[in-house]
Amino acid sequence: MSEDAVQLKKNQILAMPEETAKVVERAAREIVKSKRAKRFFDDAYAFNYSKLELDRRPFLNIGPGSFRHPYWRTADKKYDGQAWTEARRGVQQAPVDYYWDAYSGERIAEREKFFSVVYTSHVIEHLFPQDVSFLFSEAKRVLKEGGIIRVVCPDAGLMARAYQDEDWMYFLHYLNVKTSRLSKSVQSLSAIELRRISAQFLIDWVSLAIHPDNPKRLTIAECPAFLDRYDDIYEALDAACALSDRETNKTAGAHVNWFTFEKLEAILMKAGFTDICRSGYLQSRVPILRDGTHFDRTDPEMSLFVEARA
Repeated sequence: MSEDAVQLKKNQILAMPEETAKVVERAAREIVKSKRAKRFFDDAYAFNYSKLELDRRPFLNIGPGSFRHPYWRTADKKYDGQAWTEARRGVQQAPVDYYWDAYSGERIAEREKFFSVVYTSHVIEHLFPQDVSFLFSEAKRVLKEGGIIRVVCPDAGLMARAYQDEDWMYFLHYLNVKTSRLSKSVQSLSAIELRRISAQFLIDWVSLAIHPDNPKRLTIAECPAFLDRYDDIYEALDAACALSDRETNKTAGAHVNWFTFEKLEAILMKAGFTDICRSGYLQSRVPILRDGTHFDRTDPEMSLFVEARA
């Protein structure tokens, strides 16, 4: 979405009193709805947890982005002295509670069984397999017995199905509507272009295989043939992941992994979690995690939601 297009639309709305009134009306309703939701979830904390429990802030968000909440603690890695979102988006943030990098192999600076809930959204796809295992072992360590972890990440099953079914609209919606990375209309693209763009998206979404700084790179034109080389789409994804360079990703912070429910379930089970189940957008078994103002906000239509018990 270009800034020129946004400014043009603003000018058009402001020039039409009836349209301006409609926009103001919608905004007012959203503000009222948001305040009502805040009161509801403030009550949800008070209803489900004692004041003593809330005062110690027993909830942890790993990889919080811009998330901040008075009852929550946050853990994030530093890039050149800045938290991830500060370095990535150039926005200043309040400090996090734990500067922690799963790549380091060092433990979170907190005692065992401290937290009641751990939440991590769109983090594990940035980690190599050993780092994912370490993150979950740390989450298990700091969660009290019976505590819940909620994990959100891209759903590789959806992407694989879309590519195999030649559902190119799945990829183009993200590129055209959500991010404006692709300005061409769908109908203007040839069959070859559609496949190439979608193959590029899929490989880029799970690996550094086309990243300009990665030592081993595929060209965009090579992406479809690379995927077609394998009988199993997930073997192709593993092969793309294997091209990703660990040192490069320490600064790039890109995607280097993929997850289906079955793969994530096995990793969580190995870390010692039980009662592992597929969830859905704002469908947590933990009431406070159903607050859409703070949770499950990133690409929900493309995401996998999983919960487990420590």
